[in-house]
Amino acid sequence: MQGKIWMMPNSQGFAESMGFVLRFQLRPSIAVAISESGESSENPHSNSFFKGLQVLLADADDLNRAVTRKLLERLGCNVATVASGFECLSALGPAASFQVVLLDLQMPELDGYEVAVRIRKFRSRSWPLIIAMTASSDDDVWDKCLQIGINGVIQKPVVLKGISYELRRVLANKVV
Repeated sequence: MQGKIWMMPNSQGFAESMGFVLRFQLRPSIAVAISESGESSENPHSNSFFKGLQVLLADADDLNRAVTRKLLERLGCNVATVASGFECLSALGPAASFQVVLLDLQMPELDGYEVAVRIRKFRSRSWPLIIAMTASSDDDVWDKCLQIGINGVIQKPVVLKGISYELRRVLANKVV
């Protein structure tokens, strides 16, 4: 990762504090100081990059929806949830201010692909941003998503690092 780590010893030669620098694509570098107790000076779960981001989460599975919601909230997003494709389309009415729609592709009745097609038909080609969630490892999923206007894909099971990475990537590439 091309980062650096170092230790600052006290007068007896024992580690008093440590520091490290990580390099990411979106920012030149991020420095985080670690205290003697090992606690970070930064809250690892707060993320100003996503703070206030309006997200609509559509997933038919109650457990998946609850876990994904908690992960998004942990990133600082404001999250509304729906349990079906039809509810998702209703929530995206004219007054809706969602910036991102997280959409499970395998919902019953009206799957995520069809929901995305309808969103793009009645909304802008690039707004709101749509990120698909799928358990499929099929290579054709990403191609199909791109063809219908989906901006990103998150592989299930959903984890914090995966959501964070894909949200950053999609937001950095957005075309408004």
